[in-house]
Amino acid sequence: MVDWERLEAALGQQLQGPRLEHVRRVRLTARSLAERYGAPVEAAEVAGLMHDYARSLPGETLLAEARKRQLVIDPSEEQEPGLLHGPVAAALLEEQGLVTDPATLEAIRWHTTGRPGMGLLEKVVWLADYIEPGRTFPGAAKVRAEAEKDLDGALIMAMDNCLQFLINKGYLIHLYTVKARNWLLTRRPS
Repeated sequence: MVDWERLEAALGQQLQGPRLEHVRRVRLTARSLAERYGAPVEAAEVAGLMHDYARSLPGETLLAEARKRQLVIDPSEEQEPGLLHGPVAAALLEEQGLVTDPATLEAIRWHTTGRPGMGLLEKVVWLADYIEPGRTFPGAAKVRAEAEKDLDGALIMAMDNCLQFLINKGYLIHLYTVKARNWLLTRRPS
């Protein structure tokens, strides 16, 4: 049984304002997607609520925490340490005993980049973070509509949008996102 009060209290120490409201919306979106696609609902809610646990940490702190825990650091994470908030959050949540379920921790760990071989819970949380109702950037509504009928199709659309955004900005691209997209495409019916 999840101690929601404990999770909310810990989260309230890490996040405030719009970011706190965001994770609450992701929790509800993850729940909805989990119910639709058969993922474990409670795990989806926990991962949705706690996915940004380390998001408010400064970039230098994220890099230091990742190095301390020997998390592999990609060149794109060196350029944009914010990408490390998922892996660092998963590590901190496990160390603090706030989240112990391995699948939930993996969903939190990979919610920024995705990865090839993503499990159903990982897909649900990644997509919930992208399509929660507060997201109003170009393409969000189209991906939200696709998520109503095709989880993998919505993930591919969202990853395409992310990759195009990164290319347009001239940012490095995390290879796991490219590999995740390619993996999803190879699983599509011809």
